[in-house]
Amino acid sequence: MSRFIAYGFAALLTAAPSLAIAQTAQPMQGQPMQGQPMQGMPMQGMQGMQPMQGMQRMQGMQGMQGGRIGSRDDVTDNRVDIVKAALQLRPDQMQYWPAVEEAIRARAEGRRQRIENMMSHMEEGQLDRNFVQVLQNRAENLSERGAELKKLADAWEPLYSTLDNAQKRRMRILGVLVLHRMREGLEARRDQMDEEGAGAMMGASTGEGGMGRE
Repeated sequence: MSRFIAYGFAALLTAAPSLAIAQTAQPMQGQPMQGQPMQGMPMQGMQGMQPMQGMQRMQGMQGMQGGRIGSRDDVTDNRVDIVKAALQLRPDQMQYWPAVEEAIRARAEGRRQRIENMMSHMEEGQLDRNFVQVLQNRAENLSERGAELKKLADAWEPLYSTLDNAQKRRMRILGVLVLHRMREGLEARRDQMDEEGAGAMMGASTGEGGMGRE
């Protein structure tokens, strides 16, 4: 759920500029516009409406998808859309966006394949029971992730150099609210898989009963 709550905060970021403009247009105290409720009430409603709608959309999607692997494409699509919306790119910056989107999707696809491979091995009982092979596989996965991250950084570099201070500030906030939480969730999942793999390997080395020979 925290991932989708973070998406809701991202929706708040994209709504903030329009809300700020609306606040400046609010009438002075004691001079409400005709047809409006008491001062302060309209803006409070507006401030809660758009972020809440974003959170409801993301939470509804989670309920429909059930958190299955098949929903990861939708999660990636949402991630791309949120980052692009938060940036509010100018026309002259749009030429740099396709490379960034491609790198984001490539990294997500690589992650998906690694997770599916691990789950497939676990279901088939084919986890590597050779300790050295486990380390080698782990090193290979880390190398793949490093290469994907380097590609992402290279794709971001031309676009980032054109961002103004407001865009950079939104990116920093978005990174804290969304990307950090996603990373924590993925790291927790990887740690769990590592523990399960280590447990299976130790069980194989000590025998079926797990106590070894007397």
